[in-house]
Amino acid sequence: MEQRDKKKFAALMAAMAEVFDRGAEISALKMDLYFKALERYPIDHISLAISNLIQGRVFPSLPKPAEIIQEIQGKAENRATEAWLLALEGIRRVGNYQSVKFVDPVIHSVIQAMGGWPRFCDGEAKDEKWKQKEFERLYTVIAERPGKHPQYLPGDHELQNAALGHEQKQEIVQIGFEQEKIRLIK
Repeated sequence: MEQRDKKKFAALMAAMAEVFDRGAEISALKMDLYFKALERYPIDHISLAISNLIQGRVFPSLPKPAEIIQEIQGKAENRATEAWLLALEGIRRVGNYQSVKFVDPVIHSVIQAMGGWPRFCDGEAKDEKWKQKEFERLYTVIAERPGKHPQYLPGDHELQNAALGHEQKQEIVQIGFEQEKIRLIK
């Protein structure tokens, strides 16, 4: 959200106050606190989240910024499960030999913590539920931490070539991007 969005944001806050706070006027301090808490999100996402809260929330008090953020981001457990499904898609479609890049960079950090892409791809079907639990647990922890995530995950081919001193540019398979589910880039 940017400074130019303040008018629209004020209208959204007034709508929430009308529904949840019996139309009470929102103080300048409260408006500023909410704006600062939500400024990292685009105004369209905030608008949709507030609309969803107005339609689905039954509590009479004004939603806290954390509730709006949760509505924007979705529940942590849901995000972790969605990330797991993307990781499974990568395993099934790509395998451990090629390097991969997921739309959600947190997935890269989680898989690195689990031993890297080739190791993550290994395993038997009977162990999948335990791998999923570990992945989702790590995802919820790592997603909450600020920090840098790897840009992609190297596959066996790239790791072996690097170990042999070959500096060949490897193909990276992108997973979960809107344009195409999986496409090759060079």
